[in-house]
Amino acid sequence: MSDGHPPVGAAGTPAQPRRGGQGWLLRLLRRVARATLWPELERVDGDVAAATALATALEREATNRAELQRRLDARLDESEAAFACLRQDFLVTRGEFEEMRDHRLAEIADGTARASQAAAAVQREVELLRDARVPTAEAALAGLQRAAEALQREVESLRDARIPQAEAGLERMQRALDAAPAVMAGVQALAVELRDQRLPALSARTDALVERLHEELTEAAGLAERVARHEPLHIAVDPAVEARIPAAVAAASRSFADEFRGDRGEILGRAAEHVRLLGAAAPVLDVGCGRGELLEALRDAGVEARGVDADPAMVAACRRLGLAADEGDALAALREALPGSLGAVTAVHIVEHLPAAGWMALVEGAAAALRPGGILLIESPNPESLRVGAGLFWLDPTHRAPVHPEALAFVAKALGLEVVETRFLHPFPPDQALASPSQPEAVRQLAARLDGWLSAPRDYLLVARKP
Repeated sequence: MSDGHPPVGAAGTPAQPRRGGQGWLLRLLRRVARATLWPELERVDGDVAAATALATALEREATNRAELQRRLDARLDESEAAFACLRQDFLVTRGEFEEMRDHRLAEIADGTARASQAAAAVQREVELLRDARVPTAEAALAGLQRAAEALQREVESLRDARIPQAEAGLERMQRALDAAPAVMAGVQALAVELRDQRLPALSARTDALVERLHEELTEAAGLAERVARHEPLHIAVDPAVEARIPAAVAAASRSFADEFRGDRGEILGRAAEHVRLLGAAAPVLDVGCGRGELLEALRDAGVEARGVDADPAMVAACRRLGLAADEGDALAALREALPGSLGAVTAVHIVEHLPAAGWMALVEGAAAALRPGGILLIESPNPESLRVGAGLFWLDPTHRAPVHPEALAFVAKALGLEVVETRFLHPFPPDQALASPSQPEAVRQLAARLDGWLSAPRDYLLVARKP
């Protein structure tokens, strides 16, 4: 399409018109046509470009509308799902509300009523505290005030009188410290004497005691072996003569028990240890019940028990205390008991008064009278303590021979009982021990060994159960 100017030649000069009238006319018409139609053609081209742009915009709008429709559909689906969940939650909430309205409101009302009652009770308690306990507290406070005044007077007395006394005591202590070098010299001399003279002598005596103990244990082992084989033990004393006890000694048995066994309060304290083992073992038969300390402790604990003793004075003492006690022989009482009728049999310091056959028969009778699970308690002096076996045991003229705890346990097992334990009771006071922390280590160890032989616990308790 031309811009309305004549064509330019190759050299940039205007082209020369062709010769002839027809050619010139055609060119003129072309130029006229071009001048006339050029603006229209440009307008048409603009309309075509606008139409193309409009079509592109319409396509883009259609695409956007399709995407918008897809998103609207997705949001509608999500809204429907959320509405369904909300509806379900609403139904659940409504059900819980109806349940609370129908049931829990009544419970809340009951709780409120109880809370009101509790508040009223608290109010009454506060009023009681105000009317009764506050005066008591005030009286106690007044008592504390009086005690504080007394304490103040005591402090003043301490300041005015006792502190000077303490100062005088300190002066005496200072004088004693001044004399300490002389005392230390004496202690040093005593230590030399102990090392050079007394310890060798003590060692020699210890060796002699150990040798004698070995001989006695060997003899006791032989006796136990003979007992296990059911061989008789020959004693050179006539039983009829040995059985005769002077009437004066028998009449003084109560005084002897008070003198050598301890007062009644001490023995009641010891009996409480046995009660803990017998709490569920009723009925209990205490053979050789003596003054009735164990029977009294069992009665106070609510455990049914009765005793038997050959000494009428002891039986009378028990009856004066309202205890169930009969005069008779321990072995006979066990034989008269129906088999399996007793929950427990106790024999406190009895077997050492009987010959070997006698205390073995006592264990046999107890095993027969006990029910399954029944308990047998036997307390006796401990022969493993040399102070007991060689001295204290023989204070009682009615003692025959110590009964070793292992021999007693052996017989109990042989008669079908189960030995639960052997306890060693009533140790000697610590101040009677030979060993002392202040002694040299070697001396202390030797003295501790001697304490183990000489001052072992005074008694032992055998606890056996019938299977």
